[in-house]
Amino acid sequence: MDYKVLALKYRPARFAEMVGQDQVTAVLQGALQQGRIAQAYLFSGPRGCGKTTAARLLAKALNCAEGPAAEPCGACDSCRAIAAGTSLAVVEVDAASNRGIDDIRRIREEAGYSSVGGRTKVYIIDEAHQITGDAANAFLKTLEEPPPGVVFVLATTEPQKIIPTIHSRCQRFAFRLLSVDEIAGRLTHIAESEGLAAPREALLAVARRAEGSMRDGLTLFDQVLASVEGDLTLDAVTAVLGLTRHDHYHALMEACRARDAAAALRELDRVLATGLAPREFALGLGRYLRDLLLLAVDPALLEGELGAEDRERCRALADAIPVEDLLYLTRLAGERADQIRFASQPRILLETLVVEIARVESRVLLGEVLARLKALGGEAAAGGVRTRGRRSAAPAGGSGAPGAGPPPGASETASEARPAASKRRRAAHPEGGARAEGDRVREDAGSAAPATLGDIPGGWGDFVGRVSRRKKSLGSFLEQAKPGPVGEKHFTLLVGNPFHLSMLDTPEHLELMARQFRETYGAGRRIRVTLDQAAPTGERVSRERARDARREQDLRDHADDGLVRDLLERFDGEILED
Repeated sequence: MDYKVLALKYRPARFAEMVGQDQVTAVLQGALQQGRIAQAYLFSGPRGCGKTTAARLLAKALNCAEGPAAEPCGACDSCRAIAAGTSLAVVEVDAASNRGIDDIRRIREEAGYSSVGGRTKVYIIDEAHQITGDAANAFLKTLEEPPPGVVFVLATTEPQKIIPTIHSRCQRFAFRLLSVDEIAGRLTHIAESEGLAAPREALLAVARRAEGSMRDGLTLFDQVLASVEGDLTLDAVTAVLGLTRHDHYHALMEACRARDAAAALRELDRVLATGLAPREFALGLGRYLRDLLLLAVDPALLEGELGAEDRERCRALADAIPVEDLLYLTRLAGERADQIRFASQPRILLETLVVEIARVESRVLLGEVLARLKALGGEAAAGGVRTRGRRSAAPAGGSGAPGAGPPPGASETASEARPAASKRRRAAHPEGGARAEGDRVREDAGSAAPATLGDIPGGWGDFVGRVSRRKKSLGSFLEQAKPGPVGEKHFTLLVGNPFHLSMLDTPEHLELMARQFRETYGAGRRIRVTLDQAAPTGERVSRERARDARREQDLRDHADDGLVRDLLERFDGEILED
C-alpha cells in the first residue's frame, strides 16, 4: 500500500516547518551555526508536540552533506536516508522495551564504534523516563563523556521521573502544547495540499479536539477524511469524532438561564440520543463554559479559537452571565466530569448537573456587599435616612462614621429590630442585661477580684466568651467547666471529666486563662483546674451565652468602626478572625 497517514506524510522536513516550537528551534539552529553542539539533549513535553521530529531534524542537520547547517538540505543521501529511517548514523531506541541495564550496556558498547553513513552518530532514546534506576546510573558516564562524534537525544513526556544526575548532563528543552489556531493553520495547509475544501469551523473543531497535540490533530483529520466523500463539513466532523456542537450548548444554557430545568433536560436527552457518551458531553460543557468565562474576562483570549457565528453567540451569552457565576459553573462542570468518569450510572450524574446549573443562584462577592453597606452607611451618616416616608435625623454629635444609620429604604420594623433583638437576648439571658453594670463594677473594683464569678451578673459567661475569642478550641472545653471560688491567689475551675481536665490543665492554656482573668477583672490570679464531679458551684455556661459574650466583646472592640458594628448588629454575627 502506497498510502501514508498524514502524520507521517507531512512530518516537518526542516526546522522552519515545525509549528509552535520557535523557542526550541531557534536555540538548536544557533548552536548548529556556531558549532556549539552538546553531547546530550533532553527534550520534554506532552505527546505529539514534536520532540522526536526535532531530534531527527537535529540528526539531519549534523549529518547533512552541506552541514552541519542551521537547516538540512533534505536532498543529499544522508538527509534522505534519515527521513526514510534507514540511516545507520541515527539509532532510535524505545526505552519502554529497552530499559534494563543490559540494554544500556549494549548502547555503551555500540557507541564506541565509528559512525557509518554520516559524520555524527545520533542516539534518539524515546520515553527515556522508563529507563530503570540501575540502568540510568550505568548510563551516566557515557552520557557525560561519550566517544567523539556521538550525540544523545533523550525524549520524554515525564521529565520529573528522570533522575537529577541525567538532567544535569543534558541541555534541556521544554516543548509546549500547541494552540488551537496553530493546529488549525497546519490543517488548513494540509487540506490545501490535498486539494480539499474545508471550512475553518470544521478545522477548528478538529483542532480543539486535539487538545494541543499536532499528531493527535493530524490523526483525527485523517479519520475524518477517511469517512467523508467530497468536501468536508462541520456536521461531518462532529458526527465522526462524536463532538457536540456549540448549538446544543447554546440551547442548554439558554434553558438554564430561563431556569427551565425541564427544557434543559429535554435538550440533554436529544443530544445523548445521538450516541454521545455522558462524560464526553460533560467535558464539552466544561470547555464551552470555559470559553464563556474567557470571553467575559477578555475576548482577546479566545482569538482564533472560535468561528465567527459561534463567537458572536458565545459573546452575547457571556455578557449576560456574571463572571462569578461562570467561574462557579466551570469549576462545577469540571468536578462532575471527573465523577462521571468513574460512575456506574453516569447519565444520572449528568442530569443532576444540568438541573443544578438550571437552578443555581447568582454569586455575589463579599467585597461588593461590604462596599454597598459602607456607601449606604456613609449616606445615612451624612444626612439621615428615609424610612416609609419619614426622615430620621443623623445621630447627635455628627461623627460621620460609616454605618452610623440604617440604609436608605430600611423600614421602621428593621430599625426597631435591633432593640427588640437586644430585649430578646436579655430575656433569654437575664444576667446579660446587667453586663454594662458588671463592667462598671470591675472598673471600680480596681485590683480586687470578686469572691466568686457569681457576684457579677454575666461574669462567667463573659469570661468564657473572652477566652473563646482568643482560642476557640479552649473556649469549647471551658464551656464544659464550672466556676469555683476566687481566692487571694487562685481562681478554681471545676471539671467533671478527666479528658477535659487534661485539655485545660496545660501550661499554655493556664497562662492564657490567667492573662484573660487579669484583663477581665483587673486582678491577677493563677488558674487551678480541679476534678470534682459533685461540686455544683455554678451552672455551666451554654454555647449561646458564650457566643453572646464574644459578640458583645466584638461590639466593644469595634466601638469606633460604624461599618463593623452595623454588620454585627444587622446580621447578628461575630468576628471569627480579626
